[in-house]
Amino acid sequence: MLSQRLLSFSIVGAEWVLWVIVGLSVVSLMVIGDRLVFFARTRERLDVLEPHLTAALFRRDWVAVRALLGKDTLVRNVLRAGVEAISNGQPERGAVEQAMLAAMARERARYDRRLTILATIGNNVPFVGLFGTVLGIITAFSQLGRVGAASGAANAYVMSAIGEALVATAAGIVVAIPAVAAYNFAKAHVVGRAKQAEALMRSVLAGLTRSEAGGVVAAA
Repeated sequence: MLSQRLLSFSIVGAEWVLWVIVGLSVVSLMVIGDRLVFFARTRERLDVLEPHLTAALFRRDWVAVRALLGKDTLVRNVLRAGVEAISNGQPERGAVEQAMLAAMARERARYDRRLTILATIGNNVPFVGLFGTVLGIITAFSQLGRVGAASGAANAYVMSAIGEALVATAAGIVVAIPAVAAYNFAKAHVVGRAKQAEALMRSVLAGLTRSEAGGVVAAA
């Protein structure tokens, strides 16, 4: 019968589930480490960039603007796309804005890379642990049915097996918490940088407007 076949599969125990959770925890830590290194390498210094960039835009000094945007970060890459469009002789405000929005989409995809893995692990590893707990309990009660409930040794075995099975749920929760926390931190970090880029995009577009009014777009 199907139920007997499922039971024979279930009594293999929960240890293999624990190894799956260990594997998922390793993957989660690898992704967290990768994103931490990436965010640290591309960290912004807007307290330094913004005043100098604003001053260069006010002077319509596009050479200085390009020099300020040389580093590989989300904000600088987005703004550089607009400045390059201006330098290539594109004076239309709408076209420059679209170039920066396209760069924004590329940068967000780059910063969001591998975060889906963290979300998947964080959302599902507790269920994997719960599955292991269920398998452990099934194994314990199957053993109890074989040796008889009256046996004191059987009762001790069942209690021990159930205790071990609950470890799977605890392990799943322990792995899920840092994965979810890291995912939320990374998403908030990316959203914050995107908002900073949008704010400075307005400064670039305002500088372009002043250049058009002064007739010096060609100097870019």
